Amino acid sequence: MSLLPQTLHPEQLRAYRFGEHDHCRLALIADPSTHSGGPTLMLEIHDPGDRVPPHRHDHAVELFFVLSGQVLFHVDGTTMAAVAGDSVVVPEGALHDLENPGPGRLYLLTVVSSDDGFAEQLRHGIPSPLDAEDLKVLRSL
Repeated sequence: MSLLPQTLHPEQLRAYRFGEHDHCRLALIADPSTHSGGPTLMLEIHDPGDRVPPHRHDHAVELFFVLSGQVLFHVDGTTMAAVAGDSVVVPEGALHDLENPGPGRLYLLTVVSSDDGFAEQLRHGIPSPLDAEDLKVLRSL
């Protein structure tokens, strides 16, 4: 099946949270259901103080590109800082989490090499639309 290229504008992104106590919002840009089994590509938005619980992807490499803000990554016992323009690759199987030390929101472009049902699980989460601040930041990149 051949898919046509498309332009996706920030206003078209649909963000979700996994649960009502999660503050991180994730907006799918592309996933296996939209482009024939390829990687999952998403925008992550973290408020100041957000910390993602430690987790691992046993069969996927995860690439994070920092669009705006600063972040602390904790990967297999090592902590590293990254700022806008930096990228971090987390190898498959690595125990990792990340946190936004602030002061502003953190925006990440994230690629997960193997979806493993992640996108579908996210779509069953709580819709959390992008707000005016998000749109302003995305439009300024």
